[in-house]
Amino acid sequence: MMKQAINRCFNDPEVTAILIDPLASNVVAIRFYERLGFQFVEERTFDTSDCKVYQLTRELWPTMS
Repeated sequence: MMKQAINRCFNDPEVTAILIDPLASNVVAIRFYERLGFQFVEERTFDTSDCKVYQLTRELWPTMS
């Protein structure tokens, strides 16, 4: 289901990357996104929540799907 959502995003030629920001403590989600090809960008704090920002680029996606 997630792969379908990613494909749908990249079907739009203006979309060059997808960003996600799971909570830093959500290790299960982070592993899931990494398996899909998302790459770590940086750590951020939103309000009081520590998050990790990940990115999946259009160029990288075909090699992962």
